[in-house]
Amino acid sequence: MPAPSRIDRRTLLQLPIGVGALGAVGAVGTAAASAAPRSALSENAWTFGLMSDTQWGADADGENPGSIAGGLQRMINERMIDEGAAFLVQVGDNVDREEDSYNGRPDVRTLPIKGELVQPLYDAGIGFYTLRGNHESSATAGQELPQVFPQHMGEGENPLGGATNFSSPSELLKGLSYSFDVENVRLIMLDQFTRPDGSGSTGDNILDQLDWIEERVMSRGADMHCIIAAHKNLIGGNHVDNLFGSDPSENPDGVDRFLQICDEGGVAFLWGGHDHHHKRSVITSADGRHSIEQLIAGSDSAKFYTPDVPSIDETYGGPSETVLAEELWTLSHYLITVDGPMLYVDFYSMSTGADYGPTYMNVTPPESGWYWRERWGRSLNGQEFLVGPGESYTVVSDEFEGTTARILDGVNTAEKSDYAGRALSKHIATGWQDAGDGDASPRFHLTGIHENLTLNDESLTGQLPEADETDEADRFVLELSGGARAFRADGSYGLATRGEDGSWINAVDANHAGTKKFVKGPYREGYELGTYGVDPRTKKAWAVLDRGGVFVLRRGI
Repeated sequence: MPAPSRIDRRTLLQLPIGVGALGAVGAVGTAAASAAPRSALSENAWTFGLMSDTQWGADADGENPGSIAGGLQRMINERMIDEGAAFLVQVGDNVDREEDSYNGRPDVRTLPIKGELVQPLYDAGIGFYTLRGNHESSATAGQELPQVFPQHMGEGENPLGGATNFSSPSELLKGLSYSFDVENVRLIMLDQFTRPDGSGSTGDNILDQLDWIEERVMSRGADMHCIIAAHKNLIGGNHVDNLFGSDPSENPDGVDRFLQICDEGGVAFLWGGHDHHHKRSVITSADGRHSIEQLIAGSDSAKFYTPDVPSIDETYGGPSETVLAEELWTLSHYLITVDGPMLYVDFYSMSTGADYGPTYMNVTPPESGWYWRERWGRSLNGQEFLVGPGESYTVVSDEFEGTTARILDGVNTAEKSDYAGRALSKHIATGWQDAGDGDASPRFHLTGIHENLTLNDESLTGQLPEADETDEADRFVLELSGGARAFRADGSYGLATRGEDGSWINAVDANHAGTKKFVKGPYREGYELGTYGVDPRTKKAWAVLDRGGVFVLRRGI
């Protein structure tokens, strides 16, 4: 597909744009990012990206025109190109100001400059989908956004990244609130800001979209994932204002209905920005009946906000929040891998180039390298389990086509907390894929059991992060049934997982610690990490593990 014409877009908008903006996006080698944890991916797996707020002040280094973090946009563009992403999603606040007053040009509109800064994605055939944040919330910006990004309507010359089936709740909101499908994923992008005709209230603008949201969620096929994205969150970390009002207690009926739609419709995640730090949590309706996992995506801007103490959910009424992970004061992006019924999210972050802690950047930081921080996932055919500190993992049990997976032993020993002092829980998800060549069972996926990510201590020193996290978990015992025809009771058969080279290995060989030992018989309480076995009577296999991943029954391990 030919690259879109910048001249045509300028003529269409009839708006002046910044001289020199294109020079800020030239290709520069990016430090290599770390590999994600091992998983059993099929040849049909594909990837897309997620980023958040790209606000900036004055362009002090020539890389950040139009109050936009052009230097960081360049780095993330390069990551998407290197990873072969189909498209990149941004959850709002594309600019800091709608006009380029920071650089002495108050008559220059900045959203068209954002369109130029993602041109390298277009040139590589990668789509870009964004939405408005509170920093481009005016009626004028509401008119501009669909013009700068006509792909929101499935129109124009910008690459669609495989997207089809575009929909908006009304003609007025066309290209502002919209949904689209790529392969077996439906993304729903929500706009809550002043409408192009000047109407609407930021606190109420989602209410008249709930019917459309419900239709989009419920009408997709059973084999389709669904993700909802907005700029503001249901419950923020630093900002009290949210998707439904000025604090989480406003519009309770609307919030409850939204959570019910997400829960009953099997929405995988709710993604937002606005708070400029990485936080995962489960948001639950006031009556405790419905919930959704929310991601606040980390900053890609000059700003880094610190969460409120006490936390917003403790201060206001409305839904409750159970925190899962938190990382503050780092630069961020996410890679999402879709593999049939499986959906994985990998979080990467990088130092600001300053000593760890609250900061504001005036110039683009050095490319010190993106570090892998955590992975979590969802499945169309699995289950979810919320396990609090001190609680047992034995609640985890799932069945697929006659094969049962369950955790026999293990306790969440985590004593970590977020910045506001709330204890962290684990949101464990299971999922399944059909057996492959040599497998004696379907493939069982287990995510979310890893140690909670917490980088939120202001007393830490140095440029952080400085290393990958691990996917180490508490000691737990996983049992898998099935595979009776392939069964062997000599230690050569049992639970397998992926090795570093992509081959299948004994699951305990992938542990972070422990000593490998085979036992013929059922699991007994007290077996140490690294012990694995088979039960000749039941034909079940088990292993004492300290990491999640994908597991299958195989011979030759």
